[in-house]
Amino acid sequence: MIVGYAPGVSLTLLVTGGAGFIGRALVRQLAARGDRVVVLDALTYAAHPDALSRIAGDVELVQGDVADEGVVAGLLDRMTPDAVLHLAAESHVDRALADAAPFLRTNVWGTWQVVRACVQHGVRLVHVSTDEVYGDRSGLPTSLEGDPCAPTNPYSAAKTCGDHLVLSAVRAEGLNAVITRGANTYGPGQYPEKLLPLAGQRWRSGRAMGVYGDGQQVRHWLYVDDHAAGIVAALDRGAPGSIAHFGGEASTNTDVLARWAAALGVPGDTERVEDRPGHDRAYDLDDTATRRALGWSPATALDAGLALTAAWTAAHPQFWDDA
Repeated sequence: MIVGYAPGVSLTLLVTGGAGFIGRALVRQLAARGDRVVVLDALTYAAHPDALSRIAGDVELVQGDVADEGVVAGLLDRMTPDAVLHLAAESHVDRALADAAPFLRTNVWGTWQVVRACVQHGVRLVHVSTDEVYGDRSGLPTSLEGDPCAPTNPYSAAKTCGDHLVLSAVRAEGLNAVITRGANTYGPGQYPEKLLPLAGQRWRSGRAMGVYGDGQQVRHWLYVDDHAAGIVAALDRGAPGSIAHFGGEASTNTDVLARWAAALGVPGDTERVEDRPGHDRAYDLDDTATRRALGWSPATALDAGLALTAAWTAAHPQFWDDA
């Protein structure tokens, strides 16, 4: 079964991690089309629940941890949703290298709790993952949906494990699930530990941005609203057991920082720092099949997305101060 969407017919949906960066964009899109959305979020450091309260529509926030046994199952008992969209995750590689334990708890054990609850309640699952599960693609072909995973750090290893738990339940227990894997996502309201908001925060305070190694690492950049639209398309049209890829525009870290500085209207000073251990040189998703199957494509070119993000940043200067 594919959930599907018809105008005037609202869905009831549980979104885990919906107070996070991508989660908030997703909740806005779902609420705007009339769906009832219950957000389950642990409200850790990168969450912004106040932003949820400003979304027009039927949105409820429940504070809770997906890794706590019985939390997700209890919500499914109460709300009987049409689907669960699972975004709750620890996601910053540097934090994972410093301490992998929270990543194993949330991205593996927490995902298992979501999987078990969806199996037991017969609920469709959209599991949101990352292009990083394929590992370093430098010198290799673009990643296809059926390619083996080759994670290279605790974050991507934990996400890979979560993906495999979902796929095992699809095969062994008939779970109706779709996995999405998206490129580097950026946009308004991203917590300043990721490359672009961190650079903006440092430049705003008169400091240079440290760039790992030679700065020639290649990432595909995907605007947050385009990523959210892809997740919605996967919810509505993704075939059970399928994997969807959401790619973006390729750029080196050095190049994207220069373009970001231009959008912000600042000098954009950078300095080289010692490279991250095991730093992947390139990620590269092939999203041809997803575009064809879901009718999705990114609507926001990189420079346009950077301009939108810069405009939002200028209108919300307190965001970085409070982060």
